[in-house]
Amino acid sequence: MEALPEDAGVRALAVKYILEGRTEEALNLLSRHYGIPTPKLRIGLPKKCRSAYGCYVAKQKTIYLRSSEEYKSPFVVLHEYYHHLRSIHGKHRGTEKNADLYAADSIRFYKILLQGR
Repeated sequence: MEALPEDAGVRALAVKYILEGRTEEALNLLSRHYGIPTPKLRIGLPKKCRSAYGCYVAKQKTIYLRSSEEYKSPFVVLHEYYHHLRSIHGKHRGTEKNADLYAADSIRFYKILLQGR
């Protein structure tokens, strides 16, 4: 079995919470784990992000989601959460590929740890 990172369990649990519609709880869980403030969460995109499924606005520390459908989308929520995580540490720019990887790996950890696949 592959060696998983130390945060794999908390990320897997966050995926489970998001799938269950407990997205705020997932963000709180992750933020406690990383020791950072929890981002705000809003449905509806700001004008500059109209073509996206989600958007993170660092100045407001807010994740915006296009609709309530994205509220239960682990990939979208965790992609935007990664931007929050990076921005708290002052490294928000140029992270799209890493945000995709963070979200995809989190879903993979969920499948391995919580679904037994």
